[in-house]
Amino acid sequence: MRPDVPLYIIAIVCFALAGYLQCTSYPEQFAYIITLTVLGVIFLGAGYSMKPKPIVIKTKEQPQVSETQEAEAAPKIESETKAAVTEEKTALELTHVKGIGPKRAEQLKRIGIQSPEDLASKSSEELAEKLKVSTKIAEKWIKAAKKLLEKD
Repeated sequence: MRPDVPLYIIAIVCFALAGYLQCTSYPEQFAYIITLTVLGVIFLGAGYSMKPKPIVIKTKEQPQVSETQEAEAAPKIESETKAAVTEEKTALELTHVKGIGPKRAEQLKRIGIQSPEDLASKSSEELAEKLKVSTKIAEKWIKAAKKLLEKD
């Protein structure tokens, strides 16, 4: 249920009670009538402020392209796509190696290891000493880097 509906209901109840008390017209009930009316206005305002805002979806209009322009653009798009795929294959990062996250990749870059190829060529003892980790962990990273390079 929307959050503004219960507030509207409470406001309606307050107004209805104030109207009922006014109909019975006892002089000592005047303070209750004013109090209920003020509460009704407060709940009405609170309900209005909680009312969900309408969602506006803006769409960009696509430029009109003629068939000749489309035919000329097709070979260009295909060559760009092929270039992007080959570039993606060659651009391996340290974070692609299993067990290496962004922080560890930064540490590796600080000690001169910039790519999985660099990592695969290091010895586990040297790596463990520089990063202050166990040789088993360094060995796992090196194996994972070699495995990643084999896949690519």
